[in-house]
Amino acid sequence: MSALPLDSEIVQTVETLFAATASLDRTALWNALVPTDSYLGVSLDPGHKLVTRIPTCEFHEIMDFVHYFGNLLNADGQSEGDEVRVKLMLYCHIMESEFVPTLVWNQLRLLSGLAPCWNFVRATPKGKVEVCEYPWQKFQEIEKLSAAVSQPIGNVISRVWKRELRNAFFHSRYFLGSAYVIPTGQLSPVSRKTPGVISKRQARSYSFNEVRELYRCAHRLVLTLASKHSQACETFNP
Repeated sequence: MSALPLDSEIVQTVETLFAATASLDRTALWNALVPTDSYLGVSLDPGHKLVTRIPTCEFHEIMDFVHYFGNLLNADGQSEGDEVRVKLMLYCHIMESEFVPTLVWNQLRLLSGLAPCWNFVRATPKGKVEVCEYPWQKFQEIEKLSAAVSQPIGNVISRVWKRELRNAFFHSRYFLGSAYVIPTGQLSPVSRKTPGVISKRQARSYSFNEVRELYRCAHRLVLTLASKHSQACETFNP
């Protein structure tokens, strides 16, 4: 199992990515920072794009959500279980963000010589282009592009992403033991698809300390990306 990255590694990795794109074509860089939408049925002159605030509004809501519930971590009389529940919720919420991986993906597209795109897609093994609907699909594409341009961001995100933990939380298929978050997965008979078969991967538990560390990583990642995105946008101000 890969070790979780330190805060310093996360910050350096994000800074390295944005430093690599800072000197590229200004129009392309702007399109990689500001979401656009070509499919709303709005008639535009050739070469023009419609700027949309939907992804950034979603991101601002996530940041407000993280800030509000993060304050609960300092509440007096909070139990260890309550602390872990809040950090687990925030970890999953951050990793579900669509703006964060798309922002990273577009920086990697620039470095790959590809045009920025705010419709996150991938090519299937059969050559079909499809939308990356789920986080794991987005992260796989990021890891692939990262490796191609020798950027470490894909590896860092993949080490922080725990798909089974996310699934357990969002499907309410877990409980807290004395020191572990225990995904029930195939342990429960209620939704077991294959009788008598229990996946070790789905049954893997996460210690409270591991959840704390995952929250730390996700929190540092989203804060650093928010900061670098803001700084990059400010370079376009007159």
